[in-house]
Amino acid sequence: MQVRSIGVFYGSTTGNTEEAADEITRVLCSQSEATVRAISVSGTDPSKLFEFDALVLGCPTWDDGQLQCGWECFLRRMGELRLDGKPVTFFGSGDSLCYPETFQDAQGILAVEFRARGARLIGSWPTEGYTFNASRGVENGQFFGLALDTDDAWSLTRSRITTWSTQLLNELDCLP
Repeated sequence: MQVRSIGVFYGSTTGNTEEAADEITRVLCSQSEATVRAISVSGTDPSKLFEFDALVLGCPTWDDGQLQCGWECFLRRMGELRLDGKPVTFFGSGDSLCYPETFQDAQGILAVEFRARGARLIGSWPTEGYTFNASRGVENGQFFGLALDTDDAWSLTRSRITTWSTQLLNELDCLP
């Protein structure tokens, strides 16, 4: 399947995840011929997911391992929606220093939900270079997607986004 469009859906409360979504969108657009759009999940109809060939989902881990409120509402509105075979990946912002027991938990919550709906999960990211104790966002020793520590490692964010975006486009086979 040729990927012609990528939807970057995000929930953001403080602006960190929205900023990351904008940067991911910019990098994906600059490195591929795919149409890429960033869309806030707040107030968005879940059927919008079907408008894209691949999905990039961004969510901060909120409080002690919870989804951001926009994502909680979005998931409730999804009903029985199925995404059989659709490539889906994740990115999240978090704080590994203050929340080492729940760092990137939101990725894991979303991954379980989207896998159960038939999505094909892609874009895993290594845990090396991060300091945390536990995470529902880790499976088989890797994060489900890009882990951003926007509070304690902001200086690494741009390079991590660029490296991960290139990896993602390779997985989707949509580099020019």
